[in-house]
Amino acid sequence: MATHFAILPEDIIQTLALQLDSNGHQYLSLPHPRTGHFALFLPTDTQILEVQAVSPTNPRSWFLDQDVIEDGKLLVMTPIDPAFLLIPLLEYGKFRTVDNIFDDISSNMKGPEGEQIGADSAQVKSVFSLVSLKCTQVALRRVCENKDLSSDTVVFRYSKEKTIQYLRRKVDRLVESKALDQSRTIIRTLARDGLMEDGRESLLREGQIKATCDLIGQYLSPSLKAELLSSYDLSKLEQHLKEGLVEEAPLKASTNTAKGKGTTSKDGDKKRKATKASHGVEQLKKANTAGMAKLSNFFTKVEKAK
Repeated sequence: MATHFAILPEDIIQTLALQLDSNGHQYLSLPHPRTGHFALFLPTDTQILEVQAVSPTNPRSWFLDQDVIEDGKLLVMTPIDPAFLLIPLLEYGKFRTVDNIFDDISSNMKGPEGEQIGADSAQVKSVFSLVSLKCTQVALRRVCENKDLSSDTVVFRYSKEKTIQYLRRKVDRLVESKALDQSRTIIRTLARDGLMEDGRESLLREGQIKATCDLIGQYLSPSLKAELLSSYDLSKLEQHLKEGLVEEAPLKASTNTAKGKGTTSKDGDKKRKATKASHGVEQLKKANTAGMAKLSNFFTKVEKAK
């Protein structure tokens, strides 16, 4: 069995160790919620981890406790909201039991080339493993309408309206928690757009909302991300960004013109400007060469004596 190197929080390491000691752990192969391509996920008792591999450009190995791990990849495992995995799977228009919903999902699953996936495939088995998790059962109620038909029968129907409301709560919670302040990339983007200047608090708020939607959008389809963005009124921000582009256009044009300037010959062809000689060359030009033999004299042909 291949050994891989990964860095994980202590609580996740302990959870995985317990699973390995009892029943072992099994990776799930599920469609990524943004791209639809199958990706690896690792379920625990309370959450699901997205598994990504960072591969070096050249062959590498790891040294750990006097052991050599031949595979130089670094596995990165980060928690993912199970609701993100469910949203692209639950596109059904009527109330159904969980079993019926996932039976239909598994029977209609397609591969990367559009081919039908067999019932015994790892992907289909992963779908049924996903629905058996407690965290998935909780996530179902967050993105679906549900009805209790009896004490032991509950039916669900995917609700885009409920999903948008759930995603908005995630956005608002992230903005209020100031979690964006920990991202240098987002801070630089907000500063670049002029949103962190005094008196622009309302614009900053809209900028933070847009940045958070873009962040969450990494786990949403492009269409759902667009609907999430359109659920907010970001008109002031859009106008501010358009005005900024209009102001930058003349500046970029003048800069490009200045860069393209040069001396022009009589024929109209542009010539490159003469570059200024370095300090060393200028000093050599000033040197007194009186009485010195030219370098070419050392390479003249010597006539043989008769």
